[in-house]
Amino acid sequence: MKFKAGMFLPALLILAVFLGACSPKAELPPEIPAVTGEFEFSVLKVGQADAIILKTQNHCVVIDCGEVEDGDEVAEHLNKNGIADVDYLFITHYDKDHVGGVPSVLDAVNVERIYAPDYEGDCDEYFDYLDALEGADVSPVLLKENMSFTLDDVLFCVYPPMREAYAEDDNDFSLAIAAYHGENSFLFTGDAESDRLAEILDQTNRARFDFLKVPHHGRYNKNTKKFFETVSPKYGVICTSDKNPAKKKTLEALETVNCKAYETRNGDVTVASDGKTLTVEQ
Repeated sequence: MKFKAGMFLPALLILAVFLGACSPKAELPPEIPAVTGEFEFSVLKVGQADAIILKTQNHCVVIDCGEVEDGDEVAEHLNKNGIADVDYLFITHYDKDHVGGVPSVLDAVNVERIYAPDYEGDCDEYFDYLDALEGADVSPVLLKENMSFTLDDVLFCVYPPMREAYAEDDNDFSLAIAAYHGENSFLFTGDAESDRLAEILDQTNRARFDFLKVPHHGRYNKNTKKFFETVSPKYGVICTSDKNPAKKKTLEALETVNCKAYETRNGDVTVASDGKTLTVEQ
């Protein structure tokens, strides 16, 4: 069912609904459950925007919903796959290419919980998002602390920004979301820039991940190379468009760490895990 609380939850209530809330600093993730089935997700082709749909055996998580015009495509993908309920919707940050499609998704499916970073956006799409939340009677939880939860056999850990201000305002407020399925690990980084990338390395104990949703549409910054070297992914997906492909320097840095990179400008990317091996298709 949907939350019935008001738009702005009291601080104590926000803390109370955290699942596995913990320090925002580095810590080891909780125990990864035994594998009982398959975990898969799709990174949708929605231009230079993020829209990711993750499916465990019985549950669904959505990370970002693209721009306004992408919301119907996200909803269509959910409907085609028989998904009428989204357990968790994460808005990594409030740029229009991440939050814009949320109203259409809220109109199309039941969203149980929404989590977002604790800051205020300033684009028109952010205010439309707030209006849509009020219309749907859903109250977001604004994350200040790490949280973790398990759906079926997949462990999720969510890492919020650690500062109250950044030079790269919206982008560095991005939530980072890690998922663990058996021996396979996945990291989704929103549009994190250099300062936030350094934080994410600290929050994840500089762990390696098999899959990386490459930050900020493949842009390159002073911490990109170090971030790739530390995370050392086998596969990476970059949300791009024909007009705005990934930076050559970013692709070269991924190649240096033997990461096979996919760009969504070439089509949806689907990743499937059986707990031991990964299959990536485009």
